[in-house]
Amino acid sequence: MKTPIHHAIAAVLCAAATLPLHAAEPLHPLSNPSLYEQQGYVSSIDTATGAMTINGKRYKGNANTVIFIVDKQGRLGKGRTLADIPPNTPVSFATSADGTVTQVLVGNGIMPMGQ
Repeated sequence: MKTPIHHAIAAVLCAAATLPLHAAEPLHPLSNPSLYEQQGYVSSIDTATGAMTINGKRYKGNANTVIFIVDKQGRLGKGRTLADIPPNTPVSFATSADGTVTQVLVGNGIMPMGQ
């Protein structure tokens, strides 16, 4: 026998199944610094192929790579493309299981918000 609770649960599950899938919002570097444990210097970026060299090792970026950039005053902003990453810049980054750079933090000296 189905109760009103069963019907409500079924309705919620059906509604959730029909919602469009959206990519999760990238985690802010201050909220989860452990994502950025890999560090190095970017020596080159090939924006046509997405290849980037960090500490002499080749990595791959793509249009889904999330880029955070710290300016000289320590303020955090978002980059739009790999071309926004200047060469010879310190970075902290996270990679997926296949080695693709998923998030990169460009620069150093992030100031906590409100300072």
